[in-house]
Amino acid sequence: MLAQFIEKEITIAYFFVLALFFLIYSEYVKREEKKLTNILNRMEHKFRGLTLKFERKEHLKNPFQGAFWFYLSCALTLLFFPLNLASAACSMLAVGDSLSTLFGVKFGKHKIRKNKTLEGSLSCFLGSFAVGLLFVNPLLSLVGAVAATFAELSTRINDNLTIPLVSGLVMFLISLII
Repeated sequence: MLAQFIEKEITIAYFFVLALFFLIYSEYVKREEKKLTNILNRMEHKFRGLTLKFERKEHLKNPFQGAFWFYLSCALTLLFFPLNLASAACSMLAVGDSLSTLFGVKFGKHKIRKNKTLEGSLSCFLGSFAVGLLFVNPLLSLVGAVAATFAELSTRINDNLTIPLVSGLVMFLISLII
């Protein structure tokens, strides 16, 4: 209880102010709920329209799965690995995977698997290596970029999950050796 740590009178005044705030806010919400709901619905509709433009056509049935896997894998990577390695691995996902899609779709002529191209994979490697240098030494960035590129080529498991975990693990193991 707050009163155990500060004066009783201050606690009483604090609680009365909070009670008054919630009473006033309750009345406000009741009166404005319809307006607020309409505003929020319009904002959400615009946000949804904007974000769905970035979804791949094959993912529109289950939108935002990529974002879910992205944030989950970055959280796990930050949990499992030292900060510099996790930062490099998550950046390799953000930059490398994005570049592989952009360059693979735009310039991809040489298919490697399903919807993966040599041009996309090369851009994944180069982008991953470059961004990795911001956080780790060149050797770790190199092995992390190779691991990220191989993880990006995987078609069985979502690459938003595998890229940071695989590249983080490989960089971690190599860092133990050197």
